[in-house]
Amino acid sequence: MGRDKAELEHEGSSLLARGLSCLSAVAAPVRLACGPRERYIDSGHERVLDAWPDGGPLAGLLAGLERARGDLVAVLAVDMPDVRAEHFLALAELARNADLDVALLTGARGDEPLCSVVHRRVAPLVRAALERGERRMVAFHGAGVRVGRLAAAGLIREGADACRNLNTPADFAAWCGSRSSAVEAGAR
Repeated sequence: MGRDKAELEHEGSSLLARGLSCLSAVAAPVRLACGPRERYIDSGHERVLDAWPDGGPLAGLLAGLERARGDLVAVLAVDMPDVRAEHFLALAELARNADLDVALLTGARGDEPLCSVVHRRVAPLVRAALERGERRMVAFHGAGVRVGRLAAAGLIREGADACRNLNTPADFAAWCGSRSSAVEAGAR
């Protein structure tokens, strides 16, 4: 992207603010896994630092799991701006009802482990994956880990794709354009 995605703004709201709003509607406290160094100090939310400087999102997951007070941790990547609180409520219900270790959103492009609910009991498995040098968010999804999937298709609002990731400037521009088009269509 060329800069911190969290700081990208559209219609007066940053991607970070959108994510925090979504998570604040379903979880308390909301903690930010901000990597190996302090960031987002002005967010008003507690920040957790990665113990593995090059561990990526998997290290952030471990940091969050190790600080969790409750059993379930909601995980959301800052570059998924169309995820809503309803997605997390449905994921948490699925995780509780089926006693899952991980409940994740899945869409046309596949599973979205950065939009999930994870049980804190998997923290030792996440740590072991990092110790093996793994960095993929699904690296701990091995034998014995109960994973459930929730199809995003049934939860998509008009003009929104919960599984959309904004990885490039073109992705961000397209998302901004789709948001503006949806607002214009609703005004007619």
